[in-house]
Amino acid sequence: MHVRRLVVLCGFSLVATTICRGQGSPGDLDAVVQRMMAQERVVGASVLVARRGTILLHKGYGFADLGLEAPSKDETVYHVVGPMLPFTGIAVLQLMERGKLSLDDDISKFVPEFPLQGHHVTIRQLLNHTSGIVDYHYLGDPIEATSRQPKALDEVMALYAGKSWVNEPGTKWDWSISGFQLLVTIVERVSGQRFADYVQQNIFTPAGVKATTYCDDFSLVHGLSHGYRQFEKGYVPANENDMAYNADLRFCSTVGDIYQLWESIREKKLISPKTFELMTTAEGAAAHMSPQDPKAQYGFATMLNHEEEHRRIGQHGSLLGYSGSLYDFPDDGLTIVVLTNTEGQNAYAITRALARAVLGLPQLPAPPAAPDKTLEDRPVTAVDGRQLAGTFVLKLDRLTPGLHDSFAQYRRTFRVFDEDGRLMIQPLGEGPEQLLKQEDGTFAMRSKPNSRFSFALHDGSAASMKMDPSEYGVPLSGERVGPGDPITFHRQLQ
Repeated sequence: MHVRRLVVLCGFSLVATTICRGQGSPGDLDAVVQRMMAQERVVGASVLVARRGTILLHKGYGFADLGLEAPSKDETVYHVVGPMLPFTGIAVLQLMERGKLSLDDDISKFVPEFPLQGHHVTIRQLLNHTSGIVDYHYLGDPIEATSRQPKALDEVMALYAGKSWVNEPGTKWDWSISGFQLLVTIVERVSGQRFADYVQQNIFTPAGVKATTYCDDFSLVHGLSHGYRQFEKGYVPANENDMAYNADLRFCSTVGDIYQLWESIREKKLISPKTFELMTTAEGAAAHMSPQDPKAQYGFATMLNHEEEHRRIGQHGSLLGYSGSLYDFPDDGLTIVVLTNTEGQNAYAITRALARAVLGLPQLPAPPAAPDKTLEDRPVTAVDGRQLAGTFVLKLDRLTPGLHDSFAQYRRTFRVFDEDGRLMIQPLGEGPEQLLKQEDGTFAMRSKPNSRFSFALHDGSAASMKMDPSEYGVPLSGERVGPGDPITFHRQLQ
């Protein structure tokens, strides 16, 4: 039955109305979403909650476009980051079912040009994130400095090919989006089709979805919301390009379509029940993915987690100014899909709050609010400008338990320079911003009001720079590698 028809039943069917008035009624769930939207500072969202075939909530919140004040609707279109990744796994598993590949095939069989540096990596290890291949998303400059630059598949691979291995393959779970890029390449080479065409023919069409499309620089997507990131107390557009990342991150969809795609797995339209069981079973190092949470596991392109004692299967993520979450609670007959147009793991937070409301679990405490700091703008002298100017390459001071191993190779380049009497700072690949001098002699940026920049001087000029804290919760620090001119600055990507 179509999603929209189920919404009508929830409003007017006697049986459905009785269900809706029980625990997790539309009114209760609506209040949960509104509370979480405010807490997480989300511009716009669409939400779908279903339990045992009945839609409890299917609604849009906030704005799809702030500039036009266009409201988000139940079936607003978003770039999908997170919930689409399990379907990359399904594409691979379909080819396994058809005898086109084995999960234990070495990836060199299909991608011989990838430098394995003496390692042996299987398709299975790409699917469950035990390959040991560094995640290019956490390397810093390679992707952050080029996130507005469209790339072909081999250009994405070049972001991480040749980098140090983070772990010996098969020995440890560590998230790596690089594995998805390699899986896309394998699907294309085994099937002989462009990834978008394979997915359309073998996943979207059998599932009967209509609003899910491949979206890139050559597409016009009707009903697509704009992506945003927080800036000061408001929002600005997120200008990342989905073509800067793997091809399986270049999809747009709605909560209704995502739900229908997931339901098509239950209806055995995409893979067999035996294969789905394989997909949702953790093995090896993926059965122990988090020392902080012994119950957290990973299957094939799918998170296997829990909400207290309630088992859940799915995936969440954030990129490109969007956030997405799809989680199914198989023992409770509950499925929740949340898509938003605001960066951060807010869709996951909304999903958890909704799940806890439906399952009768206590509300999670709100995270402590960040202090509302008023930045000063003290005079910067010509001496300051001469002393502090330069190009600096920063890295994380240390890895914390919450950071992936790939962050050990994180590098981020900044330049500090004078622009017509203003002291400016610019991260590689982003726009420049004025450095504001504070009373204690440190500097701040309006886009990162809680971070402070400090400099260590040697012979009258800055020898190093420190950002404390960074967006990852620990300081970034590094040495000056040259003057702050454009040639030196952009040379860091070469």
